[in-house]
Amino acid sequence: MNTSPESPQAESPRQDPPDAVDRSRPGASPMGPAGGGPAPLPVKRSLRLLCIDDDEQILETLQVCLGYLGHQVKGASGGKRGIEVFCTAILKSEPYDVVITDMSMPDVNGYEVAQAIKAESPKTPVILLSGAAGSPKETEVPAASVDAVLNKPASLKQLDELLLRMTAGT
Repeated sequence: MNTSPESPQAESPRQDPPDAVDRSRPGASPMGPAGGGPAPLPVKRSLRLLCIDDDEQILETLQVCLGYLGHQVKGASGGKRGIEVFCTAILKSEPYDVVITDMSMPDVNGYEVAQAIKAESPKTPVILLSGAAGSPKETEVPAASVDAVLNKPASLKQLDELLLRMTAGT
């Protein structure tokens, strides 16, 4: 498997057998109320996600985990590259549904990435991942450029639920 952070392979959603239950969602069950079990959750949407981080391991983890949940994930190594990838996608009329970016990167930080994303596409949600648990400087986020902040390590369930909430009306 090509582990390049910009690997097109990471954009493929998982393929389940036709009779499989989506087990990525807690409580998913093939039985509805008539069967006595919990009703299945609504089919979730596959989102186009751009993940930006200067740490290759974090990028690969995000690509694999979010791809497993059915999302199409593109990774970009660093803020400058992330902005380039986002702008190229806009020009090709292939916009991302959500951008997930690290806060602390050496070339362009997460705030600058968020501002550039919002300048190109004001309605695109931006999630900032911060490793600074509770540091006032890194957790004070300008509301106009960042839609949500999650502290690292964020749980996959928490991130997926946030993604689905943020894109529910689109």
